[in-house]
Amino acid sequence: MAFSNKVRVEDLITCVICQELFDDPRLLSCSHTYCRKCIEQTASANKDQFECPLHDGNKILEKDTGSLPLNQGIRELVELYGSTQRSNLCTNCRLVVAEYACDTCKNEKFCSECYETVHTSPVMQKHQRLPTSQELPEMPPCEKHPRKQLEYWCYTCLTVICIDCLLLKHKDHKYTSIDGVTKEFETKININFQGIQSSLEYRIKQAEILINAVDNNSKSNQKKITNIMTLLRETIDEHEEAMRQQILTIEKEQKKQLEDYKTPLKHELQNLNIQKVTFEMLFSSKNYIKLLQTKQEFDDYVNKTNGTLKSLQMPSRTEYYLEELGQLQFIQEKIKQCGRYVEVPPYHNAQLEKLIAENGKKTDT
Repeated sequence: MAFSNKVRVEDLITCVICQELFDDPRLLSCSHTYCRKCIEQTASANKDQFECPLHDGNKILEKDTGSLPLNQGIRELVELYGSTQRSNLCTNCRLVVAEYACDTCKNEKFCSECYETVHTSPVMQKHQRLPTSQELPEMPPCEKHPRKQLEYWCYTCLTVICIDCLLLKHKDHKYTSIDGVTKEFETKININFQGIQSSLEYRIKQAEILINAVDNNSKSNQKKITNIMTLLRETIDEHEEAMRQQILTIEKEQKKQLEDYKTPLKHELQNLNIQKVTFEMLFSSKNYIKLLQTKQEFDDYVNKTNGTLKSLQMPSRTEYYLEELGQLQFIQEKIKQCGRYVEVPPYHNAQLEKLIAENGKKTDT
């Protein structure tokens, strides 16, 4: 089992920044772990700020790196991995992982080359070579019976015992061999690990589904806001333009009526000026005969002009106002109340909730 999980174990205890085994592993709030020196060096090179390399948005200032908690579990795993690796080295050269044990050379393990070197003599060649995978672990001596090795597990007392313990103090207790209880424990713990893994994977999957649902809900609501606000702006712009055009049309009509009234007045004013200048020239020249001869013309002009002025009616000016414009303030307040982001009341499905709960219990056991 240890060899099959080797890559996974090394992945767990290797810092993704320096690609070395963790040295003083520090835990970030995002649950990712890095060497303290890697965090400090990265922060120093990045304006005194460290951002999680896994791009989860977690940032920390260099001055706060010392307060990051030690990842005790990872540190202990690194130490265990190191001691396991050292214990698996060839006891002769201490350079290569041991491949063989010897039925006679106790507490010795050899790589292929060292085994041949050590066992060159005829006497040593009689020793039996054993693959390390078949090597039986050496049991420590019993504290109460130092001449006996610990070989059994007492279920009643939940402790390891030797043969003398079994025959004396534990003679009526339920027991088994250490090898047997170890295999039993391995089977049980692997089943438990698998159950926890299944539960975690299920819950992570459910969390991812909910994250996607939250994301989709957010995008959907944002799209609704964009669409309705775009429509509202278009409606407001169109209505504003329509109101302006109505005002401009009425303004144009009223001005035209007044211009139509003013134009003949200006024409009459010009005629008046001509008549005045003509009269003044005749009068100033003291040509009274000519002046009296044109008297009838002046009288006709005055009568005609007065008649024209009486016939011209001043257009009435109609004043307009914007009806219901005060409602816009009320509408403005109503708009502010529209689209409030409120929680949807939970929908309870007892049968579905029961199935989910039962599934969680199954994966937890």
